[in-house]
Amino acid sequence: MCSSWMQVTFLLAHLIVAGAVVYQYPGSLTVAEGTNVTFHCDISEMGGECSYIVWVQVGPMRKLTLWPQKTYSVHTNTACLLNIINANRTSVGIFYCALLNGAMLNMGNGSVLEVSDPITSDATLEVLVPVDWQEAPSSPVPLLCLVSGLDPSQAKVYWEVEGKVQSSERLPEVQSEKPATVRVQISVPGHTWAEGEEITCVMESTSGVKMNKTVSRMGMERSRQGMFLAISLGGMCILLSIVVIVITLYVCRLRHDPRKKRFQAYEHNQDGAQGLTEVQYASLKFGAGRGRPLPTAAAKNRQYK
Repeated sequence: MCSSWMQVTFLLAHLIVAGAVVYQYPGSLTVAEGTNVTFHCDISEMGGECSYIVWVQVGPMRKLTLWPQKTYSVHTNTACLLNIINANRTSVGIFYCALLNGAMLNMGNGSVLEVSDPITSDATLEVLVPVDWQEAPSSPVPLLCLVSGLDPSQAKVYWEVEGKVQSSERLPEVQSEKPATVRVQISVPGHTWAEGEEITCVMESTSGVKMNKTVSRMGMERSRQGMFLAISLGGMCILLSIVVIVITLYVCRLRHDPRKKRFQAYEHNQDGAQGLTEVQYASLKFGAGRGRPLPTAAAKNRQYK
């Protein structure tokens, strides 16, 4: 009964005093799911106090919700706040600040809240720098900042040069990408880039996430030199590893080659036979030198023992 009465009262008051001076801000807000949201209501021109303020949400299908007092807070006596903790899909709608003024409600202009998917850890920020830039002070250097992994409506992307915010151009989003990538371009004067000034792309989300990346001509040159050195060292290590592997395989093959073993055994037998023959001939000569010649048949037998 009470809920129905509040709904009727809200609708009648909204029709009767739509032009009342109660200011609300922000007028529209899109946040990621799980984000804390604060709406402001200024009643300084109405002469009332925040203790007479109620916050009403008009959700999908015109569902009316009266937010509880525990979600209210006061900045000043005439600056009244509504605090939404961990906004979710049920928080979507239009929020009205209503000042109870006797039997009437003075309505604010309304604040629209939309809730999108939560920001994930996949959010990334990249800066693209032209590789074919010529050192000509008259030629501007185009830099492109890419932010992906979050809803573009949640991201504020801008450029800073030496800590000062610079004007830039936000390019149209590619709708085929889900979620779409935010692309923000800046043209840096050629002399600024040539002098090595630091240029930073900054992304701030509505949920408080902040990312940035800084580039400069000097930094890009050092990065290229380091990359070249790393590639060179890597190539040398690979080549050295290949040489070591080839040598190891060759040595192992020689050690286990059966033909080499047979050849060595054959050489050993030949050397033994030759040595034995030489000794036998020496004994024959020695016997002959003492004047005791041996019979021919016996000499042949001793020669091949």
